[in-house]
Amino acid sequence: MQLRSLSPFHGISPACLGVFLPQITIALVSVMVAGCDRSILFTATAAPSAESISESAEENPDPVSEAVAEATVAANLTQNARTWEEWHRVAQHWQEAIAQLETVSREHLHWDFAQQRLPVYHKNLTYARQQFDRLDPLKPALTKGGRASQLTRIAVDKQDWTEGVQAWKDAVAQLQIIPSTYPQYSLVQQKRVEYERKLTFSQQQLLQFHPFYQGMAKAEEAKQRAETASTMEQWESVALLWKQAIALLVSISPDDDKAILAAPKIRDYESHLTQVHQHIAQLDPYNRALGQVESARKLQKTAHSMGEWEAVRGEWQKAIAHLKNVPVHHSQRVLAEQLLAQSQVNLANANHTVRQTDPFERAVATAETARQLTQSAFSLYDWNAIASQWQEAIALLQTVPPTHKKHPLVAQKITAYQTALDHAIQQSHQWLQSVPPPEPASNSLAKTSL
Repeated sequence: MQLRSLSPFHGISPACLGVFLPQITIALVSVMVAGCDRSILFTATAAPSAESISESAEENPDPVSEAVAEATVAANLTQNARTWEEWHRVAQHWQEAIAQLETVSREHLHWDFAQQRLPVYHKNLTYARQQFDRLDPLKPALTKGGRASQLTRIAVDKQDWTEGVQAWKDAVAQLQIIPSTYPQYSLVQQKRVEYERKLTFSQQQLLQFHPFYQGMAKAEEAKQRAETASTMEQWESVALLWKQAIALLVSISPDDDKAILAAPKIRDYESHLTQVHQHIAQLDPYNRALGQVESARKLQKTAHSMGEWEAVRGEWQKAIAHLKNVPVHHSQRVLAEQLLAQSQVNLANANHTVRQTDPFERAVATAETARQLTQSAFSLYDWNAIASQWQEAIALLQTVPPTHKKHPLVAQKITAYQTALDHAIQQSHQWLQSVPPPEPASNSLAKTSL
């Protein structure tokens, strides 16, 4: 079988490699790219006899002879070399031939021949290595590894990591088919460890996009946020995470090997979601407002005193405050606005009733009535009515509790009202004694601010 035309040994016979033949005149033949160069031919007169060479080689092997022998083997192997292993053996023989020639000293009989052959052998070695590189099984593995590295370096989503995992698998598989006879097998083993490690990492990254692991990640985030949640908005974000975790686990196909693990977690996550909903209900301003409205209406049914009506007013104020805090996106926002309007009307009514039942306010109102009556009093009946008003005002002030915000004014008011009462009683006595009372215009009390 002949090599392709690109081989430097096309049509070369082993005899053209310069082999020593013991039965004929010894000739050293050069190895050429296109054939034998017969111009370089050493006859018996220029070279030792076959017998002397044979005897000398046995005692001390000749490097030129060894080199030509290696070159002969290399040329023979080249004729049928097809695989990287075969080209590797060819290269090894050329390397050995070169090594032998490089040991030839200047005193050697065939030193000139060795110097002529060295560049030719180097050229043949280069060609053999090129053929080896062309068929080198490590190169496609390194190419696949480079592509896998590029894919995983820019991977951001599930599709990217899926492609990266497959690329690393291809690279590892390519390394696995390289036999231990490969000349750089230690490098193959090193790359295999590296690629398998990167394959494992890529597989872990891909797992993050599996609904089971995504659901677990959402659940873990929900637990962490729940540790610091205090407002309704914060608890709502926790609830959303639990809902997302449940939805991811529910989406797992029954055929998936993670489905059996997802079932108990779904129940656990639903339990956590229920607890979160309870927190939200307790913090929901609309729900809290409903509680305050119900309490205000209940108190209002039996309220009589100022204190009771103040309690009613307080409940309406709390309800209004909660209703104002209902966020725009709340599901009951429309109802909250309607209830807010109703609560504000009820608060106004409660305020009015509180004023009506407030002993201090009632005392001031009664004193104002007495003052107005004083301005137009002209009979015993008028002064008796005025005195009665002042007495009622004083009695109301005496019922003002110490906790009342205007209690510090009570003593001052009572003193003023008592003076006005004494004056009214005096005027009443004068009428009883048929003494005309002073003119209203001259009454100094009528001009006094009470």
